[in-house]
Amino acid sequence: MLTSRGWWFLIVVVFLLALGAFALANYTTVPAILGVTLFAWFVYEWVQFQVRSNAAVSRLRVRRLVLQGGRSTPMLWANVPFEVRVRVRHDGLVTIGYAVVEDRLPAGADVLGGAADETASIAAGEPVDVTYTLRCPAPGVLRFEGVKVRVADLNGFFYRRVFVRDPIEFLVLPPLVNDEGRQRADKRFNTLPPPGIHRLRRPGSGDELLDLRDYRPGDPPKMIAWKPSAKKDKLITKEYENDVPVRCVLFLDTSDGVRLGPPGNTLLTRMAGVAAVVSQAAAANRDLVGLTTFDDASAAAVKPARTQTHMIGVLRKLAEVSALQPGTKGVPPEHLTRRAYPLAHELYPELMAKRANTTPLGRLWIPLLDKWWGWIVLFVVVAPPALAVYKFANILGILPPLPGVFQKVYQSWMSGTFDTAVRLTPRVNWVMRFGLALVIWWSLLCLPTVLAGLFWFVHGFRGWFGLRAAELRKRKQLSALFCLQDGTGPDGIERYVHDDEAYAERVAAFLQHHQLRCPVPLYDEAGRYRFRCPQKAEVLAGEMVRAVGRARDNELYVILADLAELGADLEPLVRACRVARARRHHVMVIVPWPADVPAPDGSPAAADDGPRRKKRHPDDFFDPAIRHKRVSKIVLDNLTRQYHEQFRTMRRALSGAGATVMRVDDGDPVRLVLDRLDRLRGMRSRR
Repeated sequence: MLTSRGWWFLIVVVFLLALGAFALANYTTVPAILGVTLFAWFVYEWVQFQVRSNAAVSRLRVRRLVLQGGRSTPMLWANVPFEVRVRVRHDGLVTIGYAVVEDRLPAGADVLGGAADETASIAAGEPVDVTYTLRCPAPGVLRFEGVKVRVADLNGFFYRRVFVRDPIEFLVLPPLVNDEGRQRADKRFNTLPPPGIHRLRRPGSGDELLDLRDYRPGDPPKMIAWKPSAKKDKLITKEYENDVPVRCVLFLDTSDGVRLGPPGNTLLTRMAGVAAVVSQAAAANRDLVGLTTFDDASAAAVKPARTQTHMIGVLRKLAEVSALQPGTKGVPPEHLTRRAYPLAHELYPELMAKRANTTPLGRLWIPLLDKWWGWIVLFVVVAPPALAVYKFANILGILPPLPGVFQKVYQSWMSGTFDTAVRLTPRVNWVMRFGLALVIWWSLLCLPTVLAGLFWFVHGFRGWFGLRAAELRKRKQLSALFCLQDGTGPDGIERYVHDDEAYAERVAAFLQHHQLRCPVPLYDEAGRYRFRCPQKAEVLAGEMVRAVGRARDNELYVILADLAELGADLEPLVRACRVARARRHHVMVIVPWPADVPAPDGSPAAADDGPRRKKRHPDDFFDPAIRHKRVSKIVLDNLTRQYHEQFRTMRRALSGAGATVMRVDDGDPVRLVLDRLDRLRGMRSRR
């Protein structure tokens, strides 16, 4: 491709050739010779650049190395810097004189040092290294797509841009806990049980004395308390506490409602961070930890365990769910195309080029018969010539006359147009007058056909221009790219072009695969919130009941879910909490609090009406900006008040079922959650 310098040089050379060949040909030949020489040199440089670029660019190879802690790792840790080393080389025989090598940075990572691009000449067998340092602030999936290489000649006339694809994904695990996440080990009894074993105030096979009772037939002799038996003159049996392991099962909400927000700062990411710290703290106390992820359709459970392999698996699961994106159902296809088209051009430039992927003009033509009124236009086009042919056939006796009223209308139309043609015919000799009358009569008969045909042409021709043509070109190119990746063939292209639902689903999968988010509408056409997800309460209740059915004594269920807006749909979860409490398990509900909503303990609306209230100028009522700001504040206050009331209703319902409900504000330390867990552990020991 030509650069701006190349275009200007070519224009000057053409101007010199034209000047020397036409204007100054009779005076001097210097401009013509100079123009031919410069043009020949320009062509030589173009041929040399094409040969070098084709021979070298097609043989480019990329090798990537990710180092964290001084060694290569297949997984990364959040909030820990890591180094990326990219080596680009080619196996050809020529040298690339000038090249800009740029690694495409992944989404969700911050650059701490170094540069992701390098300018150098790439000789055969001599690599070019790019080194920089990144850090991921939140868990998830980090995807590297490849390296962008821009090759140019030393004169700056030509350039070529290629993308060397080298896709690789790294899981970014939640960070390991520090001193903030370590558990207390308070000694509440004289005898400290082994790690991972906790006392339960029930008769069992433990070592701590629970109670004394009368002897019952069948009690083992070693359980008889001989001294109390001698005092009371009857047999007394000793009962010891039961030693059972503590199981902590985490229920993490992964529905579309908690996936909204910027990458790394969603409610799901915050809840996954809390779940990671809680699970590591419980595992450090040698408790069994399990994880269940659920949405409004299904759930996936990881059985409780305490091994290091199990903990790594839990962290991997949390990293995978942290990278989930909200569904794009309801997003217009045009919005998806605006996000996917530049990404496809960047990652697949050779497949999106016009010489390989273009749109024929026939596809841009707007079909008339897709509309119901198009058949009326078609009838107007066909009817007049058909009537004229029918008239001549009737005169010749080939076809019978039309029946009834159709014959009268037909004769009046034919006779009216014939009389008009006779009146419009100039008075000349009868042969010419007869010929002109036939021509004018035929023109009047076919005038509706001409007008309808002209309308048909203008209607279809409009598809070659405007916004529709641009959208259709982009959609067809993306459809061809998707069908090449999926191997569906030309029929898949037609389906994606005409089926909006299938096209939107495929584009959404393409964007999510490459970790690119797109804006989604929060409300539907009726003004209802689209991400309320009421079915997740029923799915969560089913998983809790299933966990209770497999559970033993002394279990703790920690629910991390956005439940404030469910309202009456919480009833299945309330019943499940009552079932868990009836089996003497503990339930803790952690609700993530949105960062832009004030705490429910205060009253921001009342505070705004106090000292800050000032007298308004009469002109303020006519200022659109002030009115818009005032209306926005009223709407925001009403939505905040509604959310506070929904949270209080949810808290009353779950607290009445025996669950402990708390909210986690943005910036709250995880230590607060662990303190609540410690208090719950103490409750188990004293019941």
